[in-house]
Parts: sequence; structure tokens; C-alpha cells
Amino acid sequence: MDVNPHSKPSHKQACDNCRRRKIKCSRDLPCDKCQRLLLSCSYSDVLRRKGPKFRTLYPIAPIHPLSARGDTDTPPDYQQQQQQQQLYGNNDGYRLSSPASPAFPVYDASFIKNDIADAFSQLPQPELGSGSSPDSTDVLTVDSSVYGPPPPRTCRLPPQILLAHVNVYLKYLFPIMPVVRGDQLRLDSHHPEQLSSGRYAFLASLCAATHIQLKLDGANPVPDPVRLQNCGDGHALVSGEKLLEEAVRARRECDVVEDISVENLLTSFFLFASYGNLDRQSHAWFYLCQAMSMAFALGLNREATYADFQVEEAEERRRVFWLLFITERGYALQQSKPVMLRSSIHKPQVLCAEDPILAYGFINLINIFENLTPDLYDWFSAGGGEGILERPPTSGILSSLCKPISLEGVLEIQQVDILITQQWLQAMMWKLSMNHGTQSGLKDDAVLPFHLPVLVGKAVMGVIGTASQGSVDAHGIGMEQKLFDMGVSVADVTRSLGPKNVHRLAESTVDPRELLWGILNTLSQIRGSPSYLFPSLLERCKTIIELDGTINMGNFLPVLGEGMPDQLSSWANEQGWNLLASAGRESRDGRDDESNGQRHNDLSGLRHQSISSELRF
Repeated sequence: MDVNPHSKPSHKQACDNCRRRKIKCSRDLPCDKCQRLLLSCSYSDVLRRKGPKFRTLYPIAPIHPLSARGDTDTPPDYQQQQQQQQLYGNNDGYRLSSPASPAFPVYDASFIKNDIADAFSQLPQPELGSGSSPDSTDVLTVDSSVYGPPPPRTCRLPPQILLAHVNVYLKYLFPIMPVVRGDQLRLDSHHPEQLSSGRYAFLASLCAATHIQLKLDGANPVPDPVRLQNCGDGHALVSGEKLLEEAVRARRECDVVEDISVENLLTSFFLFASYGNLDRQSHAWFYLCQAMSMAFALGLNREATYADFQVEEAEERRRVFWLLFITERGYALQQSKPVMLRSSIHKPQVLCAEDPILAYGFINLINIFENLTPDLYDWFSAGGGEGILERPPTSGILSSLCKPISLEGVLEIQQVDILITQQWLQAMMWKLSMNHGTQSGLKDDAVLPFHLPVLVGKAVMGVIGTASQGSVDAHGIGMEQKLFDMGVSVADVTRSLGPKNVHRLAESTVDPRELLWGILNTLSQIRGSPSYLFPSLLERCKTIIELDGTINMGNFLPVLGEGMPDQLSSWANEQGWNLLASAGRESRDGRDDESNGQRHNDLSGLRHQSISSELRF
């Protein structure tokens, strides 16, 4: 029903926000000022009557008028007001971090009056999500059964930020994590205030994971957590850590124990990806375990569960399970953790998939990690050679990892992931074998070649030499850690061989010192800035590549890039892996999805700067 604009105000007092700012209020719900500023309008404050309380007194003797105010004679309504004041604090000092305050900047200030702008300038900078944070000390948590429910929170990330990150995810990270519906994500991004708590937390975590994994904050992290970056066209962009804080805050509003769903599972997974790319491994492991626990609770590890769903939804759940499987196997190998998931269900279909090429690349990555047996993880997570478990044979695992994989037509970003992961796992098997030796009782375990990391390193640099920088950057901190592991293995082999053997290896295969230069060069510019692992690897390689002891990261980087692109190209030609050429054969007939076609065609030109330009509203 339409509201008459000339009708009498529905409330006798100004709303809470207008009263604190001492500005005129229309006294509607919501009022005109709150509606313009996207504030939560409420009339929850109880005003005290000014002046003395009028009551009839019958004094026995003349006394001072004010001394007649006794606590026992205080009206009940006044006592209740005093209790609320003690709980919530003085209203005059009520800060902007209340639940009714905005949690994001107002992008269009053309409707803001001068008096409101002046009032905002005198208030502290708002922090995203601080109003309902459990750690906040500005507002005490009160029993809702006594004082009523708290004011509703509507301060969420604006649609522009959500939609920008969703588009970047679908273009660059969906080939790695194909577990979302793009059309539905875009629709939800337009109306975040209408989403449920769980759906909004899922969207916020996806944005945080996208921003942090692609390192969209640039080389220098944001020193002030409430400062916003500028994309170059006048629009502000929240930093990755602020997005993560908002995702965690939104997650606290959900009951993940009572409401276990695939949506909440993916929220935990994206929080794992965010913390993992920030190298906060304890938080990352917690959320990964949480996601796997939800997978067990949903029965994703049982094939019979999928018979209860339609084909499309069943395939989506299969992809979620296998994404967890791949992630757990890779992360547990790096962090020396046991694994919980097994190959207990069928893999996603390829021919009936919406994107068969993407599904084919995804299954190839699954096949690689299936070569790693669970008893291998149990062995090294229990201490390896220092534990009581017997080391499983690694020769069979290594022979399986050495089998060639046909990647004709697979997306370049997937090819980089599959090929480098395959070589990295071979280097890790060599490292486990050399660190713990061969135990008794393993007669069938063949001796691995001592210079295997050099062969693996040459293959890896061949992949990187033909791939675009963006296809390497899209894999986040995981790619940095894999390159670091292989660099350490090559350095250990080179140090142990001695000058004569190194010279022979250089003549027969490749000079390991050149490989170290190539790996250092890649880590110096991955994701738009030097990796956090670059200084450590540089320190290990100084004596091997005969650098002066005064060389550090600052004065080494200008020298590092000289002459390296030609060397990388020569390694790439020797390997015969022309990934860019194969990526150019990705076009397929019968595709009507323009966005997917653009994603396939643009991957070869992906760069860090181009990703940042996608986040312009």
C-alpha cells in the first residue's frame, strides 16, 4: 500500500542515528536520512524525560528538595533505564561501530547533505563487520529473552565488490575449482542484503579467496586494515584481509553444526584457501578439516548418496568431493599430515559434462593424486623413519607418476597445474626416499636416481617457459611452495655432487646451476612480486651459483632477469611442451556460452595487471 508523504510521522521521536547526529529526522521507518545513507533505521533508544521527576512528598521535617530522591522510591521505569544505560553505555559516546552503522564506504555521495558529511568527518573510520563481532567491546551482548533481540544487521559488502570478484573467479579460478554455478552467483551478487547468512558467508569467502590467491593487493600489502585501494577509475576496493575478516564475521552468524550443507562446506574450503595463501597454516588446516568433516556428514564419500539427487546436482557434489580429495592430498604432503578421504566414489562424467574439456583436465589431476597411497601419508605423518610404521615402496608410486598424460586441448591453466604437480610429486618421492633411506624388508623398492630432481627441474622449467605468467600465478601460494621444494632438492643434489659431477651432468642433461637461476627468476616475479620463499631459496643457492656474500634480494633481482628468458625458451623447446599452441586448440564447435569462450581465449594473455583491471565497477 502506498504511503502518503504528507501523513503524520509514525514515531514521536527521531530515529537513533539522526538523534545521535543531531539532525532533522522525518520519523518514518526508515527515515529519509537513513534510507539515503543505507543505514539501519531503528527507534530502540528509550529517552528519559528531562527535568525533575514530579511526585508528591510528605516530609516529616524540612529537608533539601533533592535529598528526597531515594533509591527505594525510584520509579520502576527509571530503574530499568539505568540498567540499560549500564549495559549499553552512555548514548552520547555511542560509536560508529554499532550494528546500525555502515560497514562499507558510501560510493555515491551526491545525496549527502553538508551537515551529514561534516558529522561523518568527525567520527572514526568504520571497520567492516565490527558491529557484530564477538571480539568487539563497544557493545555488550545481552540476553535477547530479557531485553529483546538486537537490531538487525544489514551492513554487507556492496554488490559492486561481490560481482567484480565473482567475475574474476569465474574467469581465472573456475578451471581450478569447478564447484560453483556462475549464473546463480552473479544473480546473488546483485542483492546481498536479501541473502541468507549462509549464502552471504559463502559469497564473502569466495571473494576473499579470489582476492588473496591472485594477490590483487599488489606487491605491498595494505598497512592500514581500514584503508581501501583504488582501482584507477575512482572506485574503491576492499583489501584481501578485510574481505577475509568480513567472511569470518559472516560465518560466525551461521550455525554450521545444525545446518550442514554443500554451501557451508564450500565456505570452509574458501576460508582454507584464503588462510593458506596468507601462509597461516594452522587456520588453513582447521578449515580444511572442517570441510572434510562436512563431506562425511553429507555422505559425499558414499556412492549410494548420489542416487538421491538429480544428475546435475549429483555431478556438482562429485566435483566438490574430488576437489577436497585433490586439495587434501597435496596439502597433507606439504604439511606432513595424514589423509582422511579415499577414492570411494565414481569420478565426474566427461561426455555429459557442461564443459567436457574442463572435466577431462580435472579428472587427469585426480588420477595423479590417486597414485599416492594412504599408507604413504600415514608413514611420513607418523615421523617417517623415526616412527614405528614401515615405509611403503616408492618405486611403484614413482613409476606411475612418470607415465605420460595426454592433454590435447586442455586449458593452459589446467595443463600447468597437471604437469608441474606431476613433476613435483616425483621430486617429493625422491626427497622422502633420500631423507629416510631404505628400510629392511623393502627388497622390491628400486633405488631412485640421485640426480632425479635435476631431471624434474628441467621438465618444470620447460613448462614454465612456454606458459603465460598468469597461468602460473593463478595457482597461488601452492605453486610457490612447489617451486621452492624443487629448488631445494636441486640445490641439495648440486651441493652433494661436487664440481666434476656437476660438469658431467651439465654436459649430459642440464647444468643444475642454470636450473636454480630459472627457479629463482620465477619466484622473483610470481603473482606480481617476489615470493615470500624467495629469500630462503636465495640464501641456500648463494654458494652454489657463486654469488657474493653481500648479495641480497634487493640488489639481486636486477641481475637475475638478464638472459633468463632465452634459457627458459631453450628448455621449453627441448621438452617439446608447447602449451600455448595446445591452448590455442581449445575452440570447440557448438558452444553458445560467450563468457566461457572468452575465458578460453583470454587465458594465454592473463597477467596480474589484467586481473586487477577486472575489479573495476
